[in-house]
Amino acid sequence: MNRRMLLVILLTFSILKADDIHEKLSKLKFLAEDNYPPITFTNQKGEPDGLAVEVTKVVFKKLNLNNKIYMMPWARAYNMLLKKKNIVLFSVSRTAQRDKLFQWVGPIYSMKSSIYVRSDSNIKINSLEDAKKLKKIGTYRDSFNEQYLKKLGFNNLEAVTNNELNIKKLMNRRIDAIVATNVTIKDLLKKAGYSMKDVKKVYTFLSVGVYYAFSKDIPFEVVDKFRQAFEDIRSDCTLQKIRQKWLK
Repeated sequence: MNRRMLLVILLTFSILKADDIHEKLSKLKFLAEDNYPPITFTNQKGEPDGLAVEVTKVVFKKLNLNNKIYMMPWARAYNMLLKKKNIVLFSVSRTAQRDKLFQWVGPIYSMKSSIYVRSDSNIKINSLEDAKKLKKIGTYRDSFNEQYLKKLGFNNLEAVTNNELNIKKLMNRRIDAIVATNVTIKDLLKKAGYSMKDVKKVYTFLSVGVYYAFSKDIPFEVVDKFRQAFEDIRSDCTLQKIRQKWLK
């Protein structure tokens, strides 16, 4: 076999391989948590919206993809990521507990987790051991914060599947504190009918990066193709501009 024929075969293989990767990308099911502004939520037009949704759509455009983004409650989406094939969930906090469960692309953004109390509360927390002494702390079911605190031995957590309920329970003095992030607390309060002046942050306990989590069954080459497109929008500052737009 001469060199020219070998080159043609190699080029043909590369084209087929690229086509195969694109086909596999187009079959991935992209999930996002609904009701998590300003990161992922359904807007007034009934369409997926938010910081991470906008980033995803830019990556889709670079890859010539037209995948649908499915909006659903967090617990359901996370369970699908764990149990089903060809699943991509965003945005997922990358913690030590989750690190080996998925393939990761990102971070899309980073955030800090804190304990918040009513603004008129006398509660003071200087450590997580102090937080363990509270009667009830409101958490979001199956969230990275809940998983993190459970691993540290917290047995005073009261989980909900709708995070707005935590705000209402706090304001009605049914719980002592809530766990929330600096990225979402403002919108969470607003949706529940309150504002930042109604709460105060008493202790920050965790900083995390937030990523795309790809199920383990997805071929590395497919994940890497998505990663390359994501890195492109990071390099040309598109990612930073989208972050600044949503995280004012």
